[in-house]
Amino acid sequence: MTASGFFGPFSPGTGIGFYILPPVLILLAITLSMTLPITKRVKWSTYRRPLYVTAVLFENWISVVGLVLILVAPPGVGTESKAIYFLLTIIIFWAATIVLASKRIQSRFIPEMGLFRPDLLYPTGANLARGEIFAGLGLKLMLTITPVSIHNFAWLPVWNWWGLLWAELSMVFLVAVRGMTKLKVVLMGRMIKQKMLGWRGTLLEEGFLYLGFTGLSYGFLNVFMGYIPFTVVYPRFWPGALIMVIAAIILIPVRGYLKHKVDRITMSYRRTLGLMALLYLGVMVLMYGMIVMLMGRFLVVTTTLGLVLGLFLQILGISVIVFGRARSIMNDRKGMLPQMLWVLSHADEQDRQRVMKTRLEIFASMNEKERYVNMKNMYDALMQLPDENQSKMLGTQMMALSYLESEKRGRCMRTMDRITSMGVSQE
Repeated sequence: MTASGFFGPFSPGTGIGFYILPPVLILLAITLSMTLPITKRVKWSTYRRPLYVTAVLFENWISVVGLVLILVAPPGVGTESKAIYFLLTIIIFWAATIVLASKRIQSRFIPEMGLFRPDLLYPTGANLARGEIFAGLGLKLMLTITPVSIHNFAWLPVWNWWGLLWAELSMVFLVAVRGMTKLKVVLMGRMIKQKMLGWRGTLLEEGFLYLGFTGLSYGFLNVFMGYIPFTVVYPRFWPGALIMVIAAIILIPVRGYLKHKVDRITMSYRRTLGLMALLYLGVMVLMYGMIVMLMGRFLVVTTTLGLVLGLFLQILGISVIVFGRARSIMNDRKGMLPQMLWVLSHADEQDRQRVMKTRLEIFASMNEKERYVNMKNMYDALMQLPDENQSKMLGTQMMALSYLESEKRGRCMRTMDRITSMGVSQE
């Protein structure tokens, strides 16, 4: 590997210097943008809940890890205390990540938020990014801890702040850019304007996912190795690139097809869990392919320590990417309903009736238990809307009901009666 690349020489970025500022300030800016007040009409704590704020603040954890590693011992020097601090910070970060699956993250819908709902976009996106960090780190340790590196702790990250900067930019793309594109362009466009109905939206959504994962993997690989991105010429072992293509097939057309086949809003937890497991598989294949391509050879496990540490971090990664994200997605679908209904209330009447009729037909096709849960979620979402929007959507719902076949209309109306009667009895 040689230290020449597209951007020429840089300050090394492996110790303490001015190069710490860009990644640290970007993380602080992200934290502020997702916690600042957006309205004076409602109390700040009602739409920025304590657990959400805590989880966002922990986004700065990655800077703390770097500083701890550098202050305990010089970059590239491994010690037992450095290993202990590193593993301890990893466990703390995991604990701060798994809470993203809690319903207490989400606030109630406030119209001033519009489509920017960090409490919905952030948990699922952060699970993606942080889960990949755990899984990628586990895979790297599993494959690269050798008998020689065990005793001198050379398997610990060297750290590079320029690499962290690239990883953060990839996280912004993966979480914010992809999240807003998925919500506004794909989901909202598909629901209201009947755009992105075919493969175009799926390829856009899942293609962004793959690009974000690739950028994040490359950034953290450079963080780990102590290299500045794009200034080191790696061996470029092309079989690794072929493995990355296989990952792209898993994540884009295969997973995209399975997502496209079902209704996104009413998808069951079991199916969601299956999609997250496929996501984890694709991520692992992608990262292995990148490691193989950049390291210049196929790697295998050679030490018990590498296997144990690697599996431990893989368990953390699976708990976040698969189980944590599946649960947070289920929470977010419910939380997204008032937002989607609010947007729908501003659409043309024809579009509103078509969308509502489609929703009711989906509800009518479900068994009684599923129908009650999903229609109750929609009813609760309607009750969160301002009076004007609520009245408009209730009128649209009644009109859409009249267009249904009598049997389907009867199923939906019986469920609606049950929901409203339960609401009256609770009052």
